[in-house]
Amino acid sequence: MIPVFLKITGFLSYCKPVELDFSSFDLACISGSNGSGKSSLLDSITWVLFGQARRRDDSIINSHSDAAEVVLEFEYEGNLYRVQRSKPRDKATLLEFFIQDGAGTWRPLTERTLRETEERIRKTLRMDFDTFINASFFLQGKADQFAQQRPNERKRILSNVLGLEAWEIYQVKVSEYRKKTEQRLSEVIGSITEIDSELQQEETRRQYYEQL
Repeated sequence: MIPVFLKITGFLSYCKPVELDFSSFDLACISGSNGSGKSSLLDSITWVLFGQARRRDDSIINSHSDAAEVVLEFEYEGNLYRVQRSKPRDKATLLEFFIQDGAGTWRPLTERTLRETEERIRKTLRMDFDTFINASFFLQGKADQFAQQRPNERKRILSNVLGLEAWEIYQVKVSEYRKKTEQRLSEVIGSITEIDSELQQEETRRQYYEQL
């Protein structure tokens, strides 16, 4: 995933709208005094994508704002996507997901519910929040979080990063195909056995027919 554009409004330290064009630089260093919004800038990315940040619910809304909203545009596998998440105070979270077509029009990918849309984003990225913060984005004070994970969890994260889950899907499909093939083979063998049994009785039946 390559971030292209970020817009933050009313999110944590940011009251007024702030826009960031990632295409204008290749490498950046974020510096500033405490409370200036360094962590908030990065938290906005995890929040808009996965709905998770260091704060939850209305606490992510700036004290001088009525709502928090983050818009992120990013490139992934040759496509340009846009995710827009907003949280009005004392109201439900809104989430929109788009992809840009060849004509430059944003085509909606939003599902019927918030949870279904979040799941579609995760499937598009082939990455969930835990994988993201262990492989692409290190939370403040938790740079060694991956090393602290249990072996099974580290294996799951690495599998997601390397795309190994696709092989698990293939394994399931092959297993299902094998079961169907073995069942069909068993049916064919049963039919052949029945035919052989009938053929072995051919001479006896022929003699019986001649007697009749």
